[in-house]
Amino acid sequence: MSERDESAYEDDFYAWTQEQAALLRTLPGGGNRFDPEHLAEEIEDLGRSELRAAQSLCEHIIEHLLKLEFSGLDEPADHWRDEIVEWRLQLEKTLTRSIEAKLDLAGRYRAALRLVRRLDREVLGLSGRLPPQCPYTLEQIVGTADEDWFPASRT
Repeated sequence: MSERDESAYEDDFYAWTQEQAALLRTLPGGGNRFDPEHLAEEIEDLGRSELRAAQSLCEHIIEHLLKLEFSGLDEPADHWRDEIVEWRLQLEKTLTRSIEAKLDLAGRYRAALRLVRRLDREVLGLSGRLPPQCPYTLEQIVGTADEDWFPASRT
């Protein structure tokens, strides 16, 4: 593996998997047992798995940020903050430039809203207080290594 390939593999695994799959598809299958098409699909799936993990982590972080800001519940707030910090650490390990470009923050927000609505039984009117678009930037969702940002409670 060249230095450039090694760097791409380490720096942006998702982009590397997509590039390698495309390269594999250019190779002939021939009469031997080498199967470039299925091998390419498996490599692409590895990259998509990283993307799905990052998307899921974002959804859960957004869900908990919304709970902190709009639920008015004090008791589970520390637990929610702890989970956010844990998920941010996991996200930091998977987030690359190419995954960040594919996150679709609006889609992650819609999924997070579905998760938050489970809390409607305990917090009457919660869904009605939630904003129609994501109120958080990607930087707020991801946080920073030195300091974790949390929204202030609105209740």
